[in-house]
Amino acid sequence: MDSQLSAEDIDKIRAIMKAFYGHSVASGFTESSVTEETVRAIAHMLVETVDCSRWVDAVPSPQDLLQPTRRITKWALRLIREAGKPFLQNEVKVSWICRTVRSGQFRSSIETTLR
Repeated sequence: MDSQLSAEDIDKIRAIMKAFYGHSVASGFTESSVTEETVRAIAHMLVETVDCSRWVDAVPSPQDLLQPTRRITKWALRLIREAGKPFLQNEVKVSWICRTVRSGQFRSSIETTLR
């Protein structure tokens, strides 16, 4: 990935994935497996599941989340960094409905972005 991911970024990504999909899925997200597409896909999931919580308020979103531009990737990484803080500290509880219905729509698309 061109934008450097820190160990803390990976920890936040894992915390977000663990909250939505459990430890076994989250453990597959490593520094070597996460791509720019992964970062964008996770940010897209956070935006689409905003009705489940309020973490997306951390970073204003650009116009088109699906367009793979450098600006979108930078925004997605900022969103993960900000939104990931409460996930990392176990301060966010994702509701059962959100985990099973809304986030279920994103799991395969996120996992296919891994190396």
